Parts: sequence; structure tokens; C-alpha cells
Amino acid sequence: MEKPIIATTLSGLFIKQEPWDKAHILWYEKAAKRLKDESVKEWAGKPDYFNGVDEVMQRLYPNLSEDERTSKARKMFFDSVLVYIKKHPKVKNEQIIKYFKSLKKEYQLVLITTNTKSALEKILSVTNLEDLFDIIETSKPEEKDDKRIVFDKFVRKYGKPILYIGGNKKDSFDYCKEQNIPCIFANLKRGGEIEKIKSIHNLRELKKEISKI
Repeated sequence: MEKPIIATTLSGLFIKQEPWDKAHILWYEKAAKRLKDESVKEWAGKPDYFNGVDEVMQRLYPNLSEDERTSKARKMFFDSVLVYIKKHPKVKNEQIIKYFKSLKKEYQLVLITTNTKSALEKILSVTNLEDLFDIIETSKPEEKDDKRIVFDKFVRKYGKPILYIGGNKKDSFDYCKEQNIPCIFANLKRGGEIEKIKSIHNLRELKKEISKI
């Protein structure tokens, strides 16, 4: 009999949210430099900063298709994530990682992520997490940054996990609610809560919730 599946995010759980939060700032800084337009950086400070990506990419690569621009934009973003992690190795949540390694005897650990396969391999390598996950579902380079798409691909292949532990992307929790998948928000930064989603704020609370499975 196969072990039950616990599905997880990467950012906000095993690695702090910080590299992804900072990466979009680096992304716009690079774009501004290439376009020689300092006003491009203004997007980085906006709550809806992702809305500026298509506009900037059209200016950078006017002759590429939308899929090609999306792929390039995501590569630029993930390169920025990787640079930040290399400069700040303490972004790993070591105690969380150690605890999940202890769970592998009873559960299959699955990573569902909007990182692309090539980007994720680099991130897992630099953080020494290559052997943590039993199954990994990633996003295609030409796809938009949409956790629902990746989650749905996984469920179609392997079925529903018994639990999903996610970060601050609300779309993944919306998908879980629609599919009746139990889920937990790993709010380790103690930021804003997500309505009607159970939150944990530290390792002790996480252990308590997983013990209820």
C-alpha cells in the first residue's frame, strides 16, 4: 500500500518567503537598466506589481510571442530568486526541513510549485533539498504563474493529497476548497491571515496539526 501524500509549497515553508518577495524588485531593476527607464522601477513598489510584467516584456521583446515573453519573464524572475538565496543562505527553515524529513517514513512528500523545472532544480541544489520530496509538480515555462494549474495537473496524475500546506498564494487554497482537500496556511511570517483557512505560525503548531491526520 502506498503511503498517503502530504503536498506542500516551497516558499514560505522550507524556504522563507523573502527571496520571492525580493525577486520582483530585482526583476524590475534589471528591466529598468536594460530599457534605460528608471520609471519602470515604480512597478516594484505597487501591490499589483505583477501587472507591469506584460507591459515591460512587450517593451523589451516586441517581436516575441506572448508565450515566449512569459517564458523569458519567468526565467528572469527565477534567476533573481536564485541570486538572493545564494547571497542569503539563512533563508532556509532548517527545523521545518528536519521535521519533514522525519515524516518521510509515514508519508510521501510532494512539492507543488509554480517554479519551473529548470529553476527549481537550481534552487533545490543550492539549498541541498534535492532528496526531500518524493514527487514534484512544476509549472511549464510558458504558463502564467498560476498555482491552480499546477495543482490540477498533480491531482489528475496522482489523486488528492490528504493535506496541503501552502504559503501566501490564495489561489492554491481556493483550489483546495473547491476540491475538498484539507489545507493549512504556513503563516510563519505572521502576516495577514487567509479567511476560512487554518493557519500555523511555528513548528509546534505545525506538528500539532499534522498529528491530527
